[in-house]
Amino acid sequence: MKTLILAAGRFGEAARKSIAEGREPRLDVFELAARLDADVLDFLDVDRSTRPLVKLTARALGASAAVAELGFRERHRYDAFLTTGEDIGLPLALLLKAASADNSHTMIAHTLFPRKKRVFFQPLGVASHIDRVLAYSTSEERLMLDVLGVPASKVERIYYHADQKFFYPTDQPTQPNLICAAGQLLRDYDCLVEAVRDQPVEVQIAAGSPWIEHKLVPERPLPNNVKWGKLNRFELRELYRRSALAVVPILQNHYQTGIATILELMAMGKCVIATRTFGQTDTIVDGVTGIYVPPSDPRALRDAITKMLAEPAEAARIGQAARKFVEERAGLDLFVDRLVDAIGKGHAVRHGQPVNGAGPVTT
Repeated sequence: MKTLILAAGRFGEAARKSIAEGREPRLDVFELAARLDADVLDFLDVDRSTRPLVKLTARALGASAAVAELGFRERHRYDAFLTTGEDIGLPLALLLKAASADNSHTMIAHTLFPRKKRVFFQPLGVASHIDRVLAYSTSEERLMLDVLGVPASKVERIYYHADQKFFYPTDQPTQPNLICAAGQLLRDYDCLVEAVRDQPVEVQIAAGSPWIEHKLVPERPLPNNVKWGKLNRFELRELYRRSALAVVPILQNHYQTGIATILELMAMGKCVIATRTFGQTDTIVDGVTGIYVPPSDPRALRDAITKMLAEPAEAARIGQAARKFVEERAGLDLFVDRLVDAIGKGHAVRHGQPVNGAGPVTT
């Protein structure tokens, strides 16, 4: 089975070099490609393409749709596709359906709640050309089954991942009152700032994302105990290490926003206080592997921070349980195993071969 991975992002030699030097975590795209001996097309290939239709698609619909177009053109050379998000997977499925192609297609779905994405399923019916769709949260899984009508045999819920070899606990001392926060998408940093205003803590907000180009800046002056600035992954790991506590404040939404940051911090053995949103429900067990607080509630967040800083032994216990969770369920290598399995099952079903354990799966 020859597989083509269609990926959102730029996965070039610079990334490989940083990983080899130990300055960046391993990337799932590289690990999966190596496991499957697969080829990868990404935004770099769109940048390099001289095909008029690819250039037009990129300008009109974005780089992800252009990656789908590039992959579709290569369909005769491959048996199976993996798309790393619905931004690529939905247009690819539509193209495969229009061409009555027999390639198998496994798609990771980050969020299908927006109406512009739902129309691909109803009325366009692209589920016929998605053989396995992977969800990171219960809310997404239920949406696929109950609203979009995706057959249960095609839906699988899996945990997202952190590179447990790059993010790991150390015995080095932390700064007792240092709180870290990181990430960019749908972050509720206003809530965090209000929660720590005039409190005896230091807060470092590393606002940024390797997947988002525009810079996030504070909208109003920050209190003296809050610092703000983007960090690279090596610097971010050091901030995680030094911090006594971690906070991932999220605006209410249906997407499993913040999951990468949450799992990185859990892999570092940190006690994470995160917002329980509609989509952020499946990783933290409240009081066991982390702490949940309600959305946009500075008082509840302040109380949780105060309690955990006052009980360092309890915070350490939660951090240890968080690390164990990553090792057992959400490490990068486990994630790659699950994707390899899902691609194989999807391909077998597409071609009428028996599959053990086919059906809705929660891992």
